[in-house]
Amino acid sequence: MVSRDDRVLHILKILNKHPRISVKRLIELTGESVSTMRRDLIVLEQSGKVKRTFGMVSLLENTNIEFASPFRYRTHVEEKKVICRLLARRVIKDNQALFIDPSTTTAYLPNYLSERQNVKVITDNLQFAIAANQMTNLNLFLTGGSLRPNSNSLLGNHTIQDIAMFRPQLAIVSCSTLDNTGAYIADMDQADVKIAMMKSARESILVADHTKFQSVNSDYIRLASFPAWSKIVTDRAPKDQFLKHMAALGVKVIYPGSK
Repeated sequence: MVSRDDRVLHILKILNKHPRISVKRLIELTGESVSTMRRDLIVLEQSGKVKRTFGMVSLLENTNIEFASPFRYRTHVEEKKVICRLLARRVIKDNQALFIDPSTTTAYLPNYLSERQNVKVITDNLQFAIAANQMTNLNLFLTGGSLRPNSNSLLGNHTIQDIAMFRPQLAIVSCSTLDNTGAYIADMDQADVKIAMMKSARESILVADHTKFQSVNSDYIRLASFPAWSKIVTDRAPKDQFLKHMAALGVKVIYPGSK
């Protein structure tokens, strides 16, 4: 039986290609029943992702809603893997200590760290910790904190206190959206953890797939302004204007084919 998260993800993938589509056509493309489609569209509408009008469904741009971690983990998977591969090859070095933030992008990173030696990782990311559990080349420190349902991460004051005990070389953090003014997120608890990691680390690295680059930004919590991060790692080349702006600020943008 297909889970609701998988059905909703399929609908969103269709809407990414066809931002306005009839409910009838959606049913044809997904194979869902009328009643199941109605329930799934209600979930998407209540989350602020779509709007339903007169038998049509429209994908809404620039929402500031955070989906649950299991849902986000299965979106843009190939893009996340590209980013993690670049991190392992071009950013993370042997014998380094680093913060890994509570993001679904960095949850894929352990798969690409097998050739790195003596890497110390401090994280509140449970997905990362589970994936890294069998890797003898990594020394893993898991923070304390409160486990919020469907977040797969530890959050809260205890998490912040534990982070403050460390001073690693790198903090690798993600965002919901970014533009020339900085990087943004829509979850205050997640933002507090990311900001604490950046404050304690010697250097901060921002990871973001190409879908997060937006000229009009509606996420309302700013993690920081550029050049708070020395590097941005993404899965494809951003627009020239953005690259020039980052170059002027001294921020290196790493993507496949970049120098």
